[in-house]
Parts: sequence; C-alpha cells; structure tokens
Amino acid sequence: MARDKAMSVLMCGTFDPNFGRNRQLLRLMKSRNIAVNVKNYSLWSSNKVADVRQGKVQRALRAVSVYGQMIVALLGQTLNPRRRPSVVLVPHPCQFDAVVVGAICRMVRVPMVIDYFVSLHETVVDDRNIVSSTSLTAKVLRSVDALSVKLATLILADTPEDVEAFAKETSTAPSKWRTVWVGADTDIYKPTVAASSSEKVVLFYGTYIPLQGIDFIVRASLLLPNDYRVRLIGNGQERPRIEKIIRELGAPVELLDSVSEAELPSEIAQASVCLGIFGTGAKSSRVIPNKVFQCMAMGKAIITADTPAIRNHLGNAVATVPAGEPQALANEIVALLEDDVRLRELETEGRKIFLEKFDDNKIAPLLTEALQAASGVVPIAREAPLTAMAHLRLPLVQRALLLLQPKSILEVGIGQGAFATRLAQWGQYVGVEPDPASGAVAASRLAYFPNAEFRSGGLEKVQPFETFDLVCAFEVLEHIEDDVAALRSWVEHVNEFGSLIVSFPAHQKRFGAADIAVGHHRRYDRKDIKTLLHEADLEEVSVYPYGAIGGHALEFVRSALLRQRSGKVASMSSATSASGRLFQPNSAIAGKLIAVVAAPMKLLQRPFLHTSVGVGWVVVARRKRGTV
Repeated sequence: MARDKAMSVLMCGTFDPNFGRNRQLLRLMKSRNIAVNVKNYSLWSSNKVADVRQGKVQRALRAVSVYGQMIVALLGQTLNPRRRPSVVLVPHPCQFDAVVVGAICRMVRVPMVIDYFVSLHETVVDDRNIVSSTSLTAKVLRSVDALSVKLATLILADTPEDVEAFAKETSTAPSKWRTVWVGADTDIYKPTVAASSSEKVVLFYGTYIPLQGIDFIVRASLLLPNDYRVRLIGNGQERPRIEKIIRELGAPVELLDSVSEAELPSEIAQASVCLGIFGTGAKSSRVIPNKVFQCMAMGKAIITADTPAIRNHLGNAVATVPAGEPQALANEIVALLEDDVRLRELETEGRKIFLEKFDDNKIAPLLTEALQAASGVVPIAREAPLTAMAHLRLPLVQRALLLLQPKSILEVGIGQGAFATRLAQWGQYVGVEPDPASGAVAASRLAYFPNAEFRSGGLEKVQPFETFDLVCAFEVLEHIEDDVAALRSWVEHVNEFGSLIVSFPAHQKRFGAADIAVGHHRRYDRKDIKTLLHEADLEEVSVYPYGAIGGHALEFVRSALLRQRSGKVASMSSATSASGRLFQPNSAIAGKLIAVVAAPMKLLQRPFLHTSVGVGWVVVARRKRGTV
C-alpha cells in the first residue's frame, strides 16, 4: 500500500457522511494511510419531517446550537498541539460550514480545504429554479459561495471544467483549485454477470433534478420499439413533474423508488444499457456524474449527453447524443442495442478507461497532493493590505486576470508587494523592485508563496530570454521620464500571446504639486494612451478609468497631507522611492479599516467605467500581431 508523509486531517462540518462524494473522500484518504478524524454535526435530528415542521425560530436555534458545538470542538482540536490537524477538510455541502470553520482556521492558523462540489447560487437559482436571480436569497448564496472560497486555503472540484467555471464565478485564481474526480467504489461497482434475459432494459437512476434531463428520457421512450423497457429509479424535486409528463403522454416507463447502494449494482447489471444525464443547462455541460463512472467500473455501456466534460475526458468510453434531443437519444439506444459488437466494445473500453484514469488508485494521489499542498501553507493574511486607491484599481485588475488567465506573471515596480500577493496566486510570479526598503517588505510577504520570486532591482534583473503570459506595472510609468522606452522594454518580456496591464494617473490638467512631490513626470489623457500604445507596438484590449468620485476625495486628502511635507523631497528618484511607501498600511487591522472605507467608493465608480471620469486608468494591451 502506498504511504504518504505523515499527515492528519480533521473532516469537519454538517455534511451527510453517507453521501457518495463524502464517502469517497474518506475512502481515498484512508487508502493513503492518512489519519482522519471525522467530526460530523448534523443540522437535522433523526426525524427530518418533524424538523421541517418546526418554526423558523426553532430551526435557527438548532443551527446556533450545532455550530456552537462545532466551534468548541474545532478550537479544542486545533489549539491542542497533540491533536492539531495538518489540514481541516470541509466536505459537501461546504459553503456555510466553510464560513464558520474558515474563520476559526484563520484565527488558529490551520489550513482549510473545502470540497466545492456544487455552487449554492447555481444550484438553487440556475439549476433548480427555486428562487429568482434577483432575490435576496440569491444574493446571499452568491456571497456565501464567494466567502467560503476566499477563506479556503485550497478548493476541490470534480472536473477541470467545474474548476474553470467556479474560479470565474467566485473571482478566484485557478491555481487555488484542484480537480478530484468522483470515480466509483470498486468494492461495490464491479463487473457482474446478470441472469440472461431477452428483455432490452434501458436504465436511468439518480436524483430527480433538472441536471438529469429526465423529461427527455421519458419523451425518448415513446420513440422506442415496443419490446424495449425504460426503467427510472430515484426520487427528488422533479419527480411529481416527471410523473405528470408520463401520465399526459402515456409514456411506457417503469417508475421505481430509490434503492440502496447495496441493491444498485444488481439493477445496473440487469440493464442492457444505462443512461447518464441530458440536461441542457450550463452545469450539465461541466459535470461527469457518478453514475457514468459507476457504470464504466462495472463494464456496462452508458449513453449520455455530448458535453465538453465528456468529450475532453472520456472520449470513446461512452456513447453520446446531443443534450435535450429525445429523437437522437432513442435512435442511439436502438442503434447500440441492435449492434452487439459495438455494445461489447463500448463495455470493454469503458471499463478500460475507468481503470486507467478514474480508479481509486489514480484519484487518491490527486487528493493527497492537494492536502499536502494546503498543509504547507499557513493561512495567515496572505493578501497584504492595500491603500484605499489600490482598492479602487483592484476590481479592474481582477477583471483582466479573469479574462487573461495568466500562468506566468512579471510585475515591474512591486513596491511593498500588496498587489504581488494577489498576482502570485495565479501562477509563476516574478517581481522586481529597486527601492530596498519597499523590497524588503515585499520579499517577506512573498515568502509564503512557493511559486513567487522577488528580485531586488529593476528590469535588469530579468534575463532577456525570460518571457511571461502577463507583464504588470501599477503606478510606475508616470515616474519614468522616457515612458515609451520603458514600455517597450517591458513588452520585450511579454510572450507571443501574452498581455500587459498597466495603471497610471489620469488627466494632465490635474497635474500639480502633489504629483511632483511623489515623483510624477506626467498624467495621462485618453489620447495619450492611444499614442503610447502605438509607439510601443501594442494594441488596446481595454481602457477603464478608476476612482470616480471616491478617488477624487482621496486625491484631495493626499494633496493636503503632501503640502505639509513640501520642500522635503531632494530629487525625483527619492520622491519615487518614497511614493512606494506612502500611505501603505502595514497591519491587518489598518488594512481592514481601509477596505471598509474603500468599499462604498468601489461601488460609486462602477457607473463611470465606460466614461473618462476618474483619477487613473487601468489599461490592458497586447502585442500587435506579427511583432514578435
């Protein structure tokens, strides 16, 4: 048996220990000899019906009691050196638990990994249509989703497609996510010889939710030959609607309630072919449901919707049809069951691919690597505090990062590394800073990022052959007399398909004594940006102003404070060096206070993003094609 380095995991939350994904995570960790301590605090009593009938006050009191117990136990576990886990793992459903557990983990400096199996907002609003997207509930769910991810040291998802979607939805760097496939328990799901039968049984099993596209299966049943039997096993939200459709259409479908997992392999074995999911929503295109892996593990042919996730990872191991098309599904069922050679080939290939890629022995190392990666990160305040003005730039920079998805980044003039600690979460990072005082602070902050490198000095510290997906410089260009030459030198380190993000102060008419005091040579009008990019052989991707209204107030305050220091700056270079430390918060408390002050300013600037109103610009550009 494989053995990993000593590690202990506290699996903590209000999760259902019998849910397949949660049992899988526990099974995988035990298979790698990882010590796991399970602390489960159910929000439900043994009588769920009685719980549902309770009033809101009673349910709220129960939740307070349960989370209170969880907090006490978590503190007792993490504060005891002998019991302190390497990692706290919050399984599905993770989000509400992660908010509570994450706050504690931050306080006691223990990494937290969450299994982001589904998005609360997407599931409740988009997939199941329980509440409208404009409702307060929807906004709360989106906020909880985002906060749970922010508090996590590392996040698990079940497919790379989900990783990409969830990272964008929560404005998180993809590097913070890991894929751990759902797979199947081969002790339960293994090839089984069923009793011979002349019946052609088409089996679907699962929860009745929109993701499954069960109504398309029902409509397809009307198009099958009379000797075909379509059997649906399961319960859930959509079952009453499906039953109504069956009655109205007179569909020849056999409905069965959910069966135990012990009984399920027998049902699968008796089926001639099994069905996956056929929903047309965005979620359906990204997931590979457990039934697909279970059937592959048993060597049973399965038909499912043709989606990016299926195409990218399963290839010819399953039969596919367009989602939401009953006729195509019926045609494929008949074609497959009338072709014994192809049916056996599909069964064999499915089993083969499962063993090669999705067996526990293949998935367990993925989980172990994620836990080990998280355990090496102390969840201190990794993101350094920002100035109020930097908070106004940040949303525009984050927007660009989500668009560009860089895997390697060079930042020129990183100051004290406040933005660096955010950029380093995206991939390999190199930052240069010529001011020794600022650089020392930046180096200490980047020390917690194994993929980040700080170099003391300017661009000369970057080798000519080093190129990056993204080159950044925030509030640097205005300090350089020959800005075109500087920009060209930065562009030399942008790879062929890379981009550049720069920010600088706006509107030359606002240039004044405060600019001189901090080492500025100029401010930029929109026409200046076009000229600058043209001369540097760059083409514009986006130009947005930042700091409308709130930024003007901040500049007024800055000017007033700088007037008190007038005459104390000896040179432009010393002014530039000092500007990197000007108004920089160096404590977590100060950073949080500034964030609170900046929050309404960030909202105020949004209506002006497509205007020229603001105190600065965030510019995204790329090489002109053919200039490399």
